[in-house]
Amino acid sequence: MSAATFDNLPVEILHRIFDHLDVQTIIFSIRYVCKQLYLITDSYNRYNFNFKSIAKPLFRIICRLVPFENVTALTLSDEDKTRGQVELFLSLYNIEQFTRLESLTLLEIDYDYLNSFLKHIVNSSVKSLSISVPPMHTSQKTTPQLLSSVVVHHTLKNLYMSIGEKEWHQISWSTNWKLRYLRLVNSITFKQFCLVLDNYRGLRTLVLKEINSNCSEDNWYFSPFKQLTSLTFENGRIDINQINQCLSFTPSLTYLKIVGDGNLFNSSFDGCQWENLLQTRLVHIEKFEFFFVILTYSNYRSKNTELLMQSFHTRFWLEKLKCSIMCDYIANSRKITLYTLPICKTYFVYDIDSKKSSISNVGASFNSSDMDNVQRLELQLTKDVNKLAIDKNISSNVYLFRNVTSLILGNDGEWPERSLRFLSNTLDFSRLIKLSLSINFLPKQTPDTVANIERLLKQAPNLRSFLLLDYWGPDNFMTRMETICSMISPNIKHLQIRVKNLDDIKYILEHLKHLTSVTFEYAQMLQIDSKEIMKSLSCLNRSISSWNHQQALHIWLQNNPANL
Repeated sequence: MSAATFDNLPVEILHRIFDHLDVQTIIFSIRYVCKQLYLITDSYNRYNFNFKSIAKPLFRIICRLVPFENVTALTLSDEDKTRGQVELFLSLYNIEQFTRLESLTLLEIDYDYLNSFLKHIVNSSVKSLSISVPPMHTSQKTTPQLLSSVVVHHTLKNLYMSIGEKEWHQISWSTNWKLRYLRLVNSITFKQFCLVLDNYRGLRTLVLKEINSNCSEDNWYFSPFKQLTSLTFENGRIDINQINQCLSFTPSLTYLKIVGDGNLFNSSFDGCQWENLLQTRLVHIEKFEFFFVILTYSNYRSKNTELLMQSFHTRFWLEKLKCSIMCDYIANSRKITLYTLPICKTYFVYDIDSKKSSISNVGASFNSSDMDNVQRLELQLTKDVNKLAIDKNISSNVYLFRNVTSLILGNDGEWPERSLRFLSNTLDFSRLIKLSLSINFLPKQTPDTVANIERLLKQAPNLRSFLLLDYWGPDNFMTRMETICSMISPNIKHLQIRVKNLDDIKYILEHLKHLTSVTFEYAQMLQIDSKEIMKSLSCLNRSISSWNHQQALHIWLQNNPANL
């Protein structure tokens, strides 16, 4: 009996497989294998166009090969790696051609372009919409009206919005029974909180930043909103009184998550107070997750954390909610981090401090899966790294952070001798896609620092983005650029770097042909005319689109597809 080949599988099964693949893989790795697969990819009608980090030539090729009526999900991005993508898309294609679009994501989009998409959405069958607008951008007069029409669109079930405060407050909320999931990056007042729940009677999940107190508001809501089962506060200030007010109107919650910061001067983080709040307001609660960053006073002592943790040793925490809670006291930063395990956020600052003390309400160490939700990790390479590298059991194959894809490293002095050893046992470098380095290149230590960076980059074969936030000394710029270029391996496609002049920019673009995008930050107050740059770089034989934005030059490059 012969083994079945991939192309002989039923079309329905292959299409199911395609549902879990990105469009680049389907088009460039499967489509041209044989005639059979070519026809099967042609008949596939659930394409997900995710252009968040795509190279410009591949963007054009995919849009040319796949009929737009076969696309059900579209992501366009004006973030650093693809700055200008939205404008290019609108200049080449008509959004009205995407007749079967169900999901639309617009990242860092300007209001001028956003309106074009909003006009399409109100007459479409879009079920999921995600919008983020850069800070400080000014909207058009018609934007609030269009947003008001979109938030009540009859097919919309999932909505994420990160827009300006002015635009947010100008939205008119009307009834929408279809919406099930709503995420708002903006802070809202309690009246707006109730207004949203009053109009979205089918809403099950609400994610928001925080509730701002507004003493002038009249509370004209008397009955609770029983439709909501999941509520999240993230990245805001923690005010237990405001949260108490919100929970009094959402008695059906089974899930509550709170991520934010506060201080011991005006907020209570005592377990007894939270226990009383949850038992009084949320009789159906099944899961409570939190991550609190708490500033302490100058004479705070580590023994105080033991008293704090005693309030989380009750049956309510240990048996009913089964909460494993960790408390870290970082003396040098005068802060406490109090959080449930597994950790409930994707971004984590790992404090390396020899004076750090940790205590748990269950008395156990970390489980291997406790940090699996962390995707972005930030840490400062201090001398304490050397001690931790020795103390750590290097024979263990279990990483503390197994799923980190973005690493932010800081170092303002001598590079610790055992830093690479420590990092290699802390996270899985093979998963790393983005690396940000904030480095102070001290003249005497520059050779050692460069050598350590090179060793670090070699440990990350799948790295795609490298951000070097450096502070070079007054040296010859050509030597400096040569050093940088020697570190950048071909697998890196996006580079962010600080430059001093136009020659720096030209040198990078001339010698790193494999880059698909670059962000040049201006050193000090360097002013560069984008037209002058385009003229100066025309001799490089590379199609360049450039955009100046907030003391930075973002370049999206048109490379030969063979070099990608």
